[in-house]
Amino acid sequence: MRINDIEYIEVEVLDVRAASHASEAFSMILVNKFQKAQYVPIIIGLNEARAILGERHGRLPQRPLTHILFAELLTEHIPEYNLEFVSIDEFNQGIYYASIVIQSPKGDYFNVDARPSDAVAIALHAHIPIFFQKELFDNQMQIAGKKSNYESDPFSNEDLAISKSAASKSAATNEWETMSLSELKDLLQDAIDEENYELAAKIQEEIDKRG
Repeated sequence: MRINDIEYIEVEVLDVRAASHASEAFSMILVNKFQKAQYVPIIIGLNEARAILGERHGRLPQRPLTHILFAELLTEHIPEYNLEFVSIDEFNQGIYYASIVIQSPKGDYFNVDARPSDAVAIALHAHIPIFFQKELFDNQMQIAGKKSNYESDPFSNEDLAISKSAASKSAATNEWETMSLSELKDLLQDAIDEENYELAAKIQEEIDKRG
């Protein structure tokens, strides 16, 4: 599929799993719908993980969560606006950016900026496709192990870690080693406030190593 002359592929949510040792971080695993050994893990927060898992397993809350409210507002109460699909479009400084694409009554389309976790939760609730910018997917893609059946859990803990260059990881680790525990916790809170859960997960690992 092409959107504004940029190629996209359709993806599906395979699972949401705990990411490394960060208690508040989870990996949302998106697989290529037609090449299911290819996947990209995206770090998300606890509440977003619960929302997505609830949608995947049909466990909906008694009162609507934000993604349900948004989806049902359009699909049930403003039906002249159509939820078409969601897309993951960009990765910048450790943060993924997504869009919710809506068709207006006049037939034109407009995008609503969203976090990938929110966009995916809305897509699951509204039963609309999830697209991933192909070049971005290819750059971030990981390959599942030799096991072909996802029920056999081919994703190891190492697979779920967000891949970064060894040089960048080493530099960050060396810098964190010079920080006090209090400074690391402040840095962790800053990363969470900025919704940079990938960075937060790595800082949490450094804190965990210190006991």
